[in-house]
Amino acid sequence: MNIKLHLALMGALLLTGCQALQTDSDKNKLGSTVNVISNYRSHATSALDRSESSHPYMWDRIADEMQLTIPNDPDVIAYRDWYIKHPKYLRTVTERAAPFLHLITEEIDKRQMPMELVLLPIVESAYNPNARSHGNAVGLWQFLSASGRRYGLKQDYWYDGRRDVVASTQAALDYLAQLNAYFEGDWMNAVAAYNAGEGRIQDAINANRARGKATDFFSLQLPRQTMEYVPRMLALADVIKNAKKYGIDLPKIPNRPSVRLIDTNGQVDLRTAAEQASMSLPALKRLNPGFSRNTTSPKGPYHLLVPIGVADELELALADMAPQKRLRNDSERVAIASNDVTDAGDAADNRSNSSSSATIGVHHKVKRGDTLKTVARIYGVSEKQLMLWNRLTKNKVKTGQVLLVNAPVSKASGKATKLSAAKAAKLRRYEVRRGDSLSSIAEKFQITVNDLMRWNSLGHNRLKPGQTLTVKLDDSGA
Repeated sequence: MNIKLHLALMGALLLTGCQALQTDSDKNKLGSTVNVISNYRSHATSALDRSESSHPYMWDRIADEMQLTIPNDPDVIAYRDWYIKHPKYLRTVTERAAPFLHLITEEIDKRQMPMELVLLPIVESAYNPNARSHGNAVGLWQFLSASGRRYGLKQDYWYDGRRDVVASTQAALDYLAQLNAYFEGDWMNAVAAYNAGEGRIQDAINANRARGKATDFFSLQLPRQTMEYVPRMLALADVIKNAKKYGIDLPKIPNRPSVRLIDTNGQVDLRTAAEQASMSLPALKRLNPGFSRNTTSPKGPYHLLVPIGVADELELALADMAPQKRLRNDSERVAIASNDVTDAGDAADNRSNSSSSATIGVHHKVKRGDTLKTVARIYGVSEKQLMLWNRLTKNKVKTGQVLLVNAPVSKASGKATKLSAAKAAKLRRYEVRRGDSLSSIAEKFQITVNDLMRWNSLGHNRLKPGQTLTVKLDDSGA
């Protein structure tokens, strides 16, 4: 490879992760998922406890527990030199990793997997749990939507497990354990397959084997991104392990837990939890990026990652908290417009038992002369609530626009259509992503562009990333 070109590309590459984990064609090529994962997880009870006194700082501990041999490979050397010349990058990444580094290290240690794997989130996402690649891979470990679900990562209106640090770490290590078994203990090929898919790596191995060539990672013919992926991890391992030799002063993160996962005992408003923990809402959300709203999901998961110093007290406070105090008036209680929709019956279970505060999901089609204020008055809700439920940035509505309302039962009059469970389950919200167009979204949901424009009162076909669209999968055109 042309080293100058290689180095020129590094800056951009360091901020992007893998674009594919596992394709559908790869799915059936793995061995028994349950047996392999169980085998690795069974080590948890027998793993040696690493004392704080022997390794007071995380990078020292991680360096001491590394297992893989660093080859004298030109790509590894080139990346190593880049990291040495850019120590600020490692400081920035360490800052992001600090709350999670002990947690992830412990999980790798318990499974007796190579400690170099703790460096993969640097290669994948620079330890940014909100990272999204051009291929729509998400989170520290950069899972695609399909592969995330395959490894148990729930994704819906309320929550994306790919961004949940604890859940995604479990899923990533489960997948890596499978890959290692699939490639008969060859960690280099397993890590390469995490980036490119095991099918592609196996095809390269088969091609080399047919030609009588070696089948180790560095002998394979693979896409450029994958050929650089493993060297980046190994270069990081070299720098971490030999930091003093290379004159790198690594940030000193104490080798002890800083966060703990607690049970929330059901749905809770994150603002309420933050107040109980004497934290700011942004600080709590930084530890729990998997939650997409200010309220946790009515269907779970029922957990929060919080600073260890407040964990016990907060868990007890939430356990003792009255149901009506867990959610605020403007909290989202009913997942009518979710991607993993709660039906009307389930939604009712998550409302207050008080009949005066019971709500029902309705939709209101804006008529000529309607304003947000008049619609709010019809249903006994506030304009602010209407704006929140419908992701409105302005208090203006258009004729024909459909508004979602969590209306008190007493106010759900005949002017609005009550959503049955079947009807609610057909309604979706979709957040526009970079590169989306009306035609690509219409194709995704197998609807027409005209319907999509009509449902969202769009007078043009221009979309902006972050814009929220309503999609009615059972719409008859009426």
